[in-house]
Amino acid sequence: MNTDGSAIIEVEELSKAFRSRFRRSSVQAVFDLSLRVERGSVVAFVGPNGAGKTTTIYALLGLLNPDRGKIRLFGLPPKSEAARRRIGFQSEIFHTYGFKTAERALRFYGQLAEMPAEKIAEAVPRQLARLGLGAASRRKVRGFSKGMVQRLGLAQALLHQPELLILDEPTTGLDPEGRKLVAEIILEEKNRGTTVFLSSHILSDVERTCDHVVILREGSVAFSESMMTLRGGSDEWEIEVLNCAPRTRESISGAEFREQGPDILVRCSTADKNALLRRLLEAEAELGAVRRTRSLEDLYMQYAGGTSHG
Repeated sequence: MNTDGSAIIEVEELSKAFRSRFRRSSVQAVFDLSLRVERGSVVAFVGPNGAGKTTTIYALLGLLNPDRGKIRLFGLPPKSEAARRRIGFQSEIFHTYGFKTAERALRFYGQLAEMPAEKIAEAVPRQLARLGLGAASRRKVRGFSKGMVQRLGLAQALLHQPELLILDEPTTGLDPEGRKLVAEIILEEKNRGTTVFLSSHILSDVERTCDHVVILREGSVAFSESMMTLRGGSDEWEIEVLNCAPRTRESISGAEFREQGPDILVRCSTADKNALLRRLLEAEAELGAVRRTRSLEDLYMQYAGGTSHG
């Protein structure tokens, strides 16, 4: 696989609401969500519970029909067989047949994927060993711990060497050693040219493995930035402007900003900060905090307004 910079995932203005059977009102799970994932990148999709992460993932997989918006995987509709054959998916809680051994379970998934028998015979022991399950290959899954079941779920997602790997909280139930193993596998897949779309609450894992982070809040993208830019965050500042008036808005013309009710948060570089502050003071703006952008956890708390784990 090459990494030519072409988009593997394209989402434009995706919206999805769920109507309760017992109420007339509906819950807006995702609203006007747009994102783009480039070939060969590892993109983190983070946000608090209920932010719309799993709804978006199920729409990407073709398991949910959006109310409106456009989704393309490899330039194809998500329900197309050609797109699905190129995807590996691990759900947050992996369920499989407890009466099967780990080896037989993976063989079954290989058959569902219509892999040739010789490919299955080669891939099953390799992926079991890779996930630290080689010694348990002939044990029935009903006797596995939660962490072992999660690792088996990742093994089935990797079995057919997908071009796009979609992982929904892959480290749920894993101990630190298991989390480290998953992080190493994600980096191995990146080096192989695989595109990885990762939903996770564990921000330390995101910082270690991902190229880009997308923070979701109330069904919409609140923040999207490359990790390279975040790591060089010492050159970026955020200026809080309170009760922003029309005259103040004129003084920040051309600058990047985000609205928070009557207030706005203006982002700028160190080189532009002093000039921007002068313009704001000349406009008699009411200034709040002036701060450097900081760690991913700080950004998460700022943009998602939720509680992170790890």
